[in-house]
Amino acid sequence: MLKRCLMIVIIFLLLFSVLSPNTLSNETSKNNNGFGFKEIFTAYPIIKFTYPRLEELATPNGEALQIPLATAFKLTGRYAKFIEQRSLLRNAIINIELKVENTPDWCYANISNSNVQLPLDHTEPFKSTLTVTVTENAPAFTQGVVKISATSKMQRGIIFNIAEQTAEFDVSFIIGYWSAVSFKPKGNIAEIGPYDTADFQIDIENLGNGPTYVEIEPMDYPKEEWDVNIASSVVLSSAVDGGEGVTKSVYLKIKPSVGSDWNNKRQTFRVKFTPCYLGRPNLLGKEEIITFIVQKIGSLKDEESDNNFLIILVTAVVLVIIMSIFLKRRYLN
Repeated sequence: MLKRCLMIVIIFLLLFSVLSPNTLSNETSKNNNGFGFKEIFTAYPIIKFTYPRLEELATPNGEALQIPLATAFKLTGRYAKFIEQRSLLRNAIINIELKVENTPDWCYANISNSNVQLPLDHTEPFKSTLTVTVTENAPAFTQGVVKISATSKMQRGIIFNIAEQTAEFDVSFIIGYWSAVSFKPKGNIAEIGPYDTADFQIDIENLGNGPTYVEIEPMDYPKEEWDVNIASSVVLSSAVDGGEGVTKSVYLKIKPSVGSDWNNKRQTFRVKFTPCYLGRPNLLGKEEIITFIVQKIGSLKDEESDNNFLIILVTAVVLVIIMSIFLKRRYLN
């Protein structure tokens, strides 16, 4: 008897809620307030979506960035608590689909374990993983954003319903520096005389995703025998930005020292190029070493003998010309 009375009271309360002025409002009230007859027995899940603060960077041509995702929800509405605790839907499993909606042009992203399944009384979030890879066009130390949608599936009961809901979230990350520099010498072998200079042009191009500083250092060579001159550094613009400054040329000039008198001397020179992100010398790229060979032909003594002979020859020619003019004038007189 007590159970029947309790059921009658519950039915009476439900009818009172349905037939109250708020719920008997016309279609205009539903359109204005977003609430109508059917909605009174419907609960709405608020989807919660979180991910940790990231220490890792997404670097072009590096390992993919793995971002852990956590999805949960909370029911809202007039009968949310009743649905969770006493309705026939209290044991329902809520299905939420995670989907990548938008990424930058230089980014690829996908979600593993994207079909979320959570009971109404869940205490722990559902775990998924967002995998992000970026191309060489991703500018270093800028922020990338992946937009993700989460859509819950509708759950229908005899009286109560759990509505379908969609929410969107942004997952942000930072792009790492990818160093890629091309070095192209225009020749690396030269033959010179004792007073000549070997001149090598080296074209340097930045293929990476950030502005790059390149340190240039001639390596061990006999400084008492050779004079070597080259710029100590060069700054290159980012290949992502394009424009001027992505490619620059430096010149390596090599000549024998004044005191050097080695005949037919062959010497190998090595120049080291060390790239790094501009302003961050700890972010180093791949070091490059280029070898050059210079062959010196002849000696200073040979040059001096040749010069002396040339001077004597020119002097003799001048004397002959002067004597010829003198004798010709004397003959005419």
